[in-house]
Amino acid sequence: MSARRKRWDLMPAAPADLARRLGCSPLLATLLYQRQLREPDTVRAFMEADYRGGLHDPMLMKGMPEASARIASAIAEGEPMAVYGDFDTDGVTAVTLLVQAITAMGGKIRPYIPHRTREGYGLNNLAIEKLAEDGVRLLITVDCGISNVAEVAQAMALGLDVIVTDHHHPPAELPAALAIINPKQPGCAYPYKQLVGVGIAFKLVQALVKRGQRLGELRGRDLLDVVALGTVTDMGPLDGENRVLVKFGLDALNATKRPGLRALVEVSGLTLGKVSSSDIGFMLGPRINAAGRLDDAVRAYELLLADGYAQAKVLADELNQTNRARQELTKQVQAAAKALAETDGRSQRRIVVLDGEEFQAGVVGLVAGKLAEEWGRPVLLIERGEGTSRGSARSVPGFSIIDALTSCKDLFERFGGHSAAAGFSIANENIPALDERLQAIAAEQLSDEMLQPYLRVDAEVGLNELSWDLLKDLAQLEPFGQANPQPTLMSAGVQVVDARPRGADGQHLKLVLRKDAGPPYEAIAFRLGHLAEALRRHPRIDVLYTLEANEWNGARKLQLNVKDFRRA
Repeated sequence: MSARRKRWDLMPAAPADLARRLGCSPLLATLLYQRQLREPDTVRAFMEADYRGGLHDPMLMKGMPEASARIASAIAEGEPMAVYGDFDTDGVTAVTLLVQAITAMGGKIRPYIPHRTREGYGLNNLAIEKLAEDGVRLLITVDCGISNVAEVAQAMALGLDVIVTDHHHPPAELPAALAIINPKQPGCAYPYKQLVGVGIAFKLVQALVKRGQRLGELRGRDLLDVVALGTVTDMGPLDGENRVLVKFGLDALNATKRPGLRALVEVSGLTLGKVSSSDIGFMLGPRINAAGRLDDAVRAYELLLADGYAQAKVLADELNQTNRARQELTKQVQAAAKALAETDGRSQRRIVVLDGEEFQAGVVGLVAGKLAEEWGRPVLLIERGEGTSRGSARSVPGFSIIDALTSCKDLFERFGGHSAAAGFSIANENIPALDERLQAIAAEQLSDEMLQPYLRVDAEVGLNELSWDLLKDLAQLEPFGQANPQPTLMSAGVQVVDARPRGADGQHLKLVLRKDAGPPYEAIAFRLGHLAEALRRHPRIDVLYTLEANEWNGARKLQLNVKDFRRA
C-alpha cells in the first residue's frame, strides 16, 4: 500500500514511431498520446494555441446575435443595464469583465453580486424587484440563470429584458429570456462547449466589438487577465479555446496594470511576471473565492476594479485575512464531517451524504471535494437549516453528479451544476429520500473500480534521467490544469538519502533522493511528515512526483514534488 493508500495507474506509452512522426522526445510523445493528440496538425494547434486562429466566431453561439444586438441598442439609447453574477471567482470575474467592457463602450451598467448567506445562488425576486425599481431595463446574468425559470419570468413581467449567460448544465425547462447564451444548450452549434462563465462573457464582448462597439482605450486582450483567473479557478478544462484564453490570459496577468491583481499577487507571495496557472488555482483564486464564501463577494469585485494601488492593497490584505479564516474553517468542517462519516460507516457507502448544522455553506463545496478525493467516491455535504438546507456535491471521474441529481429533481427546491460538481437547496424532510435514491443510482452506475482511489502515472522515468532539458520538454504542455494536468512521473528503486519533517508541526517531508551512483535530488512531500522515521527504516522506495524548478535565494534547482511513494 502506498503512503496515501492509493492505487497507481500507469498510462500506456505512445507507439514507438509517434516520437519520430511528431519530431519530439519519446516522453513528450507519450504525454501527447495520452491527451489524444496523435497527429502533427492537432499537436501543432495544441502547442501553438494561436490567439487569432484558436478562437471561434462568437456569433456561432446560439442566442449571441440577439443578445449582442439588444446590448448594442441599450448602449446606443443609454438604457440602464445590470449584470448579475455568482459569488465565486468565475462569477466575480465575469461581472468585472462586462462592467469594464460595456462601460468602456459608453454603456450604463451596474454590477449585482448576491450575498451567499442572505440571498443564495442564482437570481432572486427581491433583487430583481430592487433593480426594476432603480430603473434597470436590461438584466444580463453571468455564471447563473439557466435554472431560474420563475425568476426570469418575474423580471420580464416587471418590464426587464433578460439575457441569460451561463455554462452550467441546462435543465429540461429553460427560462423564457430574451436570449440564452450557453454552448451546452440544445441546438447550439458552437464548436467548443467547455467555456466557463467568464469565458462566455468574453465571447459576448467579442460579439459586441464585431457589431462595431468600440472599447475605447481598452483592448480585448486587456480583459484576458480576469478570463484566465476565472477559468482556472472554476476548473475549466484547459483544452481547445480555454487553453488559448488561459495561455494569453497568463501573459496579460503577468503584465497587468490592474492595481487589484498587482496587490493580490503581492499578498499571495508571488512575483508578477512569473505567475502560472497553478499559482492561480492554489494562491490567487482561493483568495478571490474567500470573499464570497465567508463575507461579501462585492469586495473581490471592488479589488479587481480598484482605481489605485493604495485602495487595492487594503482590499487584498482583507481578502488574505478572510482566506486564512476560510482555511481554518475548512479544516474544522472537514474534521467534523470525517468524524461523523467514519463513526457510523457512511464513508464506505457508494455515495456519501452528510448533513449537519456545523457544516457552513461557504466551505461545504471545498470540504466535499477534499473528502471525495480522499474516499474515492461522490460526496454531498449539506448545511442543515431550520427548514431548508443548502449543500454541495463533488463527484469522481466517470460519474456525472448533475445527472444523478436531475434524477432526483423533484426533491430539490433548486439545483444546478455540471458532471463533477453541483449545488442545491432542499427541504430537510427530503434529505433521507435523497440519500436513499442516490444509493440506488450508485448501485447501478458506480462500479467497485470507480470507487478505488487512484493516482494517474503518466510515465516511468529513471531518476538519473531527470534534467533541465526534460523539464523544458514538459513545459511545452503548459498551462496545466483540468484536462491537461501537470505530468506525474514515477521513478522506481530510489534510495532515500535523507528524510526530515518540515513546516508547522513537522507536517511536511523534506527528502534527498538518489539512484545508484547518480546525483542527489531534493524532494518535498506535503502532509507526509509523519513518515520520516519509516523512511529511515525502509529507505528504498518507488516515488511518484511532478518535476519542478525550485528557486530560493537566487539559486535554481530541480525539485521533485512528491505525490506519493511506496516500498520498492
